[in-house]
Amino acid sequence: MAIASDCAVIDLEDYFGPWWDDPDATPAHKAAAEALLARVNALLEEAANNGIEMPKNPQTASFVSGQNGGGFRPSSYPVGALHSAHKEGRAVDVYDRGNALDHWLNDRLLEEFGLYREHPTATPGWCHLTDRAPPSGKRTFSPR
Repeated sequence: MAIASDCAVIDLEDYFGPWWDDPDATPAHKAAAEALLARVNALLEEAANNGIEMPKNPQTASFVSGQNGGGFRPSSYPVGALHSAHKEGRAVDVYDRGNALDHWLNDRLLEEFGLYREHPTATPGWCHLTDRAPPSGKRTFSPR
């Protein structure tokens, strides 16, 4: 499926940011991230088709939230557990100023795109998306 040029798109370079050449950014992690981003970008295209405006994060000049930890995180990164979804290339924090994406999203859409998210109350200003089911199996889950 082609993605419209005016949609928010996260590419692998945006996702890996400063960690592109890190030893932890293995071919397996890059393949996992590519599969994740295919789902996320399809969801972002659907959001755009429904009038959800997605501004770029001024700190990353992309749609990835934070400064350098909203996409891939190497094992040395101080945030997150050793096998967190971010450290396996299976989660991304999408910049969501004003929480428009989180307000629009629901579990039916998440299921349609094969994604899960942290509850919006835990992610003000960003939307944490992953293709890895949490232990609860819920599409919208509360972080531990």
